[in-house]
Amino acid sequence: MMNKFRNIFIFFFILGILNCLEVTSQNINYADSLKQVLKHAEGKHFIEVSNNLCRYYLNSEPDIALNYAYNSLNEAFKNNSTSDKIITYNLLGIVYVNKNHYDSAFINFNKSIKLAYQSRDTSQIMSVVNNIGFVNYRIGNYQEALTNFYQSLNYYEKCNDKPNIATAYNNIGLIYNELKDYAKALSYYLKALNLGEKEKNHSIIISSMTNIGFLYFRSGEPNKALVYLNKALGYCIKYNDKFNESKIYKEFGIIALANKDYDKAITNLEIAEKYNIKLKNYIELASVYERLSECYLEMNKLDKALDLANLSLKYSRIVVNKRYLARSYNNISNIYEKKGNYKKALQYYRKSTATNAEIFDQQKISLIYNMQLQYETEKSAGQIAELNRQKQMQSLIISKRNWQIVVFGVFFVLVLILLYLFYKNKRNKQSMELEAAIHSLKQQRAMAVLEAENRERKRIGEELHESLSQILLLAKLTISSLKINDRYLTMKQKETINNSINLLNNAFEELRNISHNLTPFLLKEKGLTESVRDMLVKVENTNNCRVNFEEVGLTNDWTVPLKPHFIV
Repeated sequence: MMNKFRNIFIFFFILGILNCLEVTSQNINYADSLKQVLKHAEGKHFIEVSNNLCRYYLNSEPDIALNYAYNSLNEAFKNNSTSDKIITYNLLGIVYVNKNHYDSAFINFNKSIKLAYQSRDTSQIMSVVNNIGFVNYRIGNYQEALTNFYQSLNYYEKCNDKPNIATAYNNIGLIYNELKDYAKALSYYLKALNLGEKEKNHSIIISSMTNIGFLYFRSGEPNKALVYLNKALGYCIKYNDKFNESKIYKEFGIIALANKDYDKAITNLEIAEKYNIKLKNYIELASVYERLSECYLEMNKLDKALDLANLSLKYSRIVVNKRYLARSYNNISNIYEKKGNYKKALQYYRKSTATNAEIFDQQKISLIYNMQLQYETEKSAGQIAELNRQKQMQSLIISKRNWQIVVFGVFFVLVLILLYLFYKNKRNKQSMELEAAIHSLKQQRAMAVLEAENRERKRIGEELHESLSQILLLAKLTISSLKINDRYLTMKQKETINNSINLLNNAFEELRNISHNLTPFLLKEKGLTESVRDMLVKVENTNNCRVNFEEVGLTNDWTVPLKPHFIV
């Protein structure tokens, strides 16, 4: 049976190593690439890269991680960036937790949560609360730890923040594991692992698998424990997680110790010791030395066992972990008992019993399970409240939709009215333009008629003036020439001639009036001078009369008062 168990262990161990050797260099390249980027980064970019390097070294080189965190914090202060200060203080607290400097961790967590409250950053508040819960778990304050974990879980479930929900599940599982309620602890670990695999979050996967491995061993199923521990070890090597790798080697040692394979147990525990000395992980060192002490006690090397038990007690006191204190007291009691020093054995046994009583106080355990019940009740009440809220929201949505329909209807009617008014206005404009065009056409026609009438009047006037008036004038001149031989005429002839001249004068006057009425501006085109000259030329040609015409004081403008002087 023992050989079979050893072969299973070796198989899974080698398989985990082979699967991850090829990708280890990728993680080293990742860190190197971040360092190259950091050389040229500034401001917020510098903080982000430095924080990523801090997270990379968090579980392998906590001192290096601490240096990068302080670099980020200095840059955050330089830029006066509150959000970056909140994140970096929280990250510093986590580094100090891994270094087991819980006082420094609490200081940084308090700074982070204070700034988060001022900024009303609920997400960061809950992140810090969860981390404070983990510190409480480490120092054995399980009641306070569980309160912190449930507070953060409630918030993350409302936000559907799956990675942080998984972290809270893992942390709650740790509390139930310490209470030896393995079924409840396993349910939380499996929930965390399921979410971690869905989100492809290697940190959650490692923590969940490691926790499940520990649980299976403590519940009496070492083969299942090895399956999960070897898978977790493969992820640790792949992602350079020295912190969890050391815990897995310690667990390998504990499993070997349970199987009384002390050499293998010591080998694995010493590997874990080297990791934790480098990591300065005092809480894990307390556990490793306690297990090594047990190995040497079983091997009956009591002095070596006592030295290691005292080392375990020393580190348990440094990290103020009641669980490891109780175990160290019990281990020392067993060693003294085997040495035959029953007085000291009883003394340390009483210390172990008292410390365990502080941890597993029944009232506290009752309170812890009440918290579970309260969480489930609040969760159910929250779900009911959420359903009611959804119903109210649906009612509001329906009401809002109805209002939207009404508003849209009113808007649509207004648009139709505006379109109708626009159409009417356009039609009115078109009608006015048409009427204006018709009116303009009528005016043009009237003007054309008037112009035609004026042209006709002008033509008639010009003809009367230039032809008939000249004929009458010539007739008058001809009859008047008869008066030259006046002595040869009878009285009746003279009277007839005079009457004829008078009639011609009247006719000429009437013709002049008619012509003037027809073309009052007849002379405008030729002018008075040219008109008179044309008329005299005709008289001269008709009556064989010689006419002299002299122009005195006339201008080209016929409107100037004229005083012509004729010589006939």
